[in-house]
Amino acid sequence: MPEDVEEGGEAGDMGETKVAIPCIGEAHLQALVSPHFGRCDSYAIVTLEQGKIKATEPLSNSGHSDCASPVQALADKGVRLMLVTGMGLRPYLTFKQLGIEVRYGVRGTVADAIESYLKGESFPMTDDSLCNCHPNE
Repeated sequence: MPEDVEEGGEAGDMGETKVAIPCIGEAHLQALVSPHFGRCDSYAIVTLEQGKIKATEPLSNSGHSDCASPVQALADKGVRLMLVTGMGLRPYLTFKQLGIEVRYGVRGTVADAIESYLKGESFPMTDDSLCNCHPNE
């Protein structure tokens, strides 16, 4: 397993990790990463095992009433890592409360985002790196 998988998060600890990425349109490996966590169309839930993609599962983002709803839905699916372009305070705090790591700086397709994570090219989300462009997110 590449050493940067361990640096990226739980993949090095568990052997298998579920990673979620917000998507434009239907979630699959070639879907574009949505720049809006809470306003994306769907989430791709990618299961990584030993640094390789084992499975991909879509999760719709329709009909949530608050910022915590999609976070809880992802947690219920076993997601341990969220890869985003950016994120607002409310979902970030909910992820933090649930013990789900958030990393930012991914772009392109879902496959590109996973590759960036595995290469150690994503960054841990902190209070200082939050997006302030969506006050309700």
